Amino acid sequence: MKTHEIVILAVVLALFLAPCKALFAQTSNCGEIDAMARMARAISSGELAANRSKAGESYRARVVFAEMQFEFYPQKHDVALLLLNLIPKDDDERHVVMTLGDHLCDFETPHEMKLLNQIGNHFPRDLAKAALIAPEKLPEYVAYSVASVKDPHSDYALQMQKVCRARHTEFVEAIAKMSAEKMEEFLKYVFNPDGCDALALPEGE
Repeated sequence: MKTHEIVILAVVLALFLAPCKALFAQTSNCGEIDAMARMARAISSGELAANRSKAGESYRARVVFAEMQFEFYPQKHDVALLLLNLIPKDDDERHVVMTLGDHLCDFETPHEMKLLNQIGNHFPRDLAKAALIAPEKLPEYVAYSVASVKDPHSDYALQMQKVCRARHTEFVEAIAKMSAEKMEEFLKYVFNPDGCDALALPEGE
């Protein structure tokens, strides 16, 4: 076989295999998505724990577990820390939270998508509740608001109002720990700590 024929064959094979690779990627995580949906509809901590190991150790699976664990134990300090430690640290993790309810697996049902979407929607609310229980994480909690409100549907700033009012001194101290650039953006576009008022409102508000 001549060199140019080999090259043509390689290109044809690559074009043929690309859709197969995408399909495999879409279906290979179905076990994880199924276990995550089972965690999202768990009615007891035992049922939640039973599906924890099946979901794997991805950031996405850990968020679902921590959210549901917090639903069962909303006053426990260690559970609040578990959730707050999963505050997204980069755009990739933020994207994961934003797209929990997206179509992530070929065999995912609309009901499962709805369950996981609720987890993503509750994330700002639950982080606010957790921050009240574990105020030592307020610097990370406050700092993340600047990235979170880039989602036009995010109610993160609105949820911060209750944290600001309940723990105003610690809240202001957390703002002081932000970089000068991030603090300027926070005070101009995200939140007014003096009146504990949200500046960044979700669309429709």
